[in-house]
Order: sequence, then structure tokens, then C-alpha cells
Amino acid sequence: MNKLFAALFILFTTLNYAQVKTDKKIEIPFTQTSNGHIIISASINGIQGSFIFDTGAGINLLTKKFADKVTDLEKTHHFYTGHRATGEEIQSDLWNSKNLKIGDFKINKEIFAVYDIDFPLDGLISLTPFKDKPITIDFENKILSIETERSMNQSMADKDFEMPIQINNDRDIRIGIATTIKLNDTLTLNVSLDSGAGFNVFRFSSRFMENLGVDKESIESEYKQSMFKPENGNQYYYTTLSKMTDINNNVSVRDFKVTFIDGLIYEGILGINWIGKKITIDIPNKRLIVRK
Repeated sequence: MNKLFAALFILFTTLNYAQVKTDKKIEIPFTQTSNGHIIISASINGIQGSFIFDTGAGINLLTKKFADKVTDLEKTHHFYTGHRATGEEIQSDLWNSKNLKIGDFKINKEIFAVYDIDFPLDGLISLTPFKDKPITIDFENKILSIETERSMNQSMADKDFEMPIQINNDRDIRIGIATTIKLNDTLTLNVSLDSGAGFNVFRFSSRFMENLGVDKESIESEYKQSMFKPENGNQYYYTTLSKMTDINNNVSVRDFKVTFIDGLIYEGILGINWIGKKITIDIPNKRLIVRK
């Protein structure tokens, strides 16, 4: 499954939290596709659906087919113009829900984009609902946890390492995360961390190919037409690189497949499974807490 929605929209919203008062962390089971996409169950105004949990989306998204089932979904007069990672401009109206509920975690008056597209699931849940709460992705046990102060203390005691992250916070509207990596011990890049990309996905702007000594003419490539704007498209180049590390050399990837893309609007977009088996995303403290 290709990533359909990364960087589709950038959202502005005010979040009001109505969380269950407990000192016990909330655990939400998830399933995974064969490509590593994280699928969670959530309800919008009481209507249950299946969504990709997407740290690269920046916005919650409903397909029109699902949104048509949701009662009391309020269309606002607001809209936002964003861009896909490959550069296409996309504009969306914004809608208010009465609530978003994921397990025992409930958020009142959440804002969504609604997009009319043929998609096998009901949409995306982004990082935006969790901007004030550390969350943990446990790939081995397939659990998404919303942490408490007590459980975070335990996570800190059990950690293998911390990874600094940068927060892409557009007026407390759009929330994304990035980190710094090094390729082939020579090139340092800031890259988006994107669970919605799937497993073992390493995409970089083609402008860095020359820095890395990659010859465009000697490797496999193809032109891909945009599924949203067929008049647009991008050239994709496929090769391997010998090494990638985080900035502090806590984790590395060797002899791995990469894709370089003409017109990518980020320095790079990476999946997150290479970082560790259990990853806590702590936006308030700008870090990942990693257990290998």
C-alpha cells in the first residue's frame, strides 16, 4: 500500500481534552498491514472506524465515504492549503467533530479534513491529538500506549537510549516530528519520522544524490504520475546506501534500499521501525525514548 496522505494537509485547530482520570496508562491494540502500516480503531461522534496511525500526516483525515456516516459532523468556514510530500498542492475544507475516541482516550471538538478518495480504510489519525501526551508504539506486542507520569518513569528506567526530535508545530495546528541522521558517515540530514510510510522506507530528496556519489544515469528509475493531479509527477531513483545512523550513533542501518525523489519537499522521509522495537514519542520533551 502506497502512502496516500503524507503531508496532504496542514491543519489549524484548538484541542480540548476530556481524558479519563487515571494513573494507569491507556493501552490500545493495533494491527499491521504487510507493509507495516499501523491500524487502530477509533470512533468519531460514536461511529466506529479503522484508521492508519500516521505520525507524518499532520492532520486527522476522514474519507468522504466514512464522513457521510458520521452524524453531527460540522462543516466550518475554514480551509487549509497544504502539499503532498512530492509537491502537489492540495486544499481541503475543515470539519468539527463532537469527539474523537481511541480506546479510553477521548478528545472533544476535534477538527478533521475530509477527502473524497477510494481508500480501503476510513482515514488517518495523526500526532495532533497527542501533542501534550507521550505515546508509545510497541511493535512486538502491537500496543499503542498513552503514557502517565508513573509509566513514563518506568520507561525512562528501561530505556536503551534517547533520540532528540524536532517538532514541526504550526501554531499548535499541525504536529509533525523529525530527527537528524547521517548517511554514509558524510551527509547530515533532517528527516521526517513517518509511521504512515510503513516499514523499511527510506526516501530522500534527489538533490543529495551528487553529495553521496550516486549517478542518476546508472541506477534504476521510473516516472510516477500523481494520483491526485495526473498532470504532475516525479522521477524516482532506486539504489542502496551502505550506512545510516542517528546523530548520536545509537542505532544504525547497513546496506539498505533507498529511494531518491525529484521534487521531494523534505530532506528525507523515513519509517520508524528501524529505530527500535518500542518507541515512546514524547513531544513535550522533544525526544524519543527507545527500547531496542
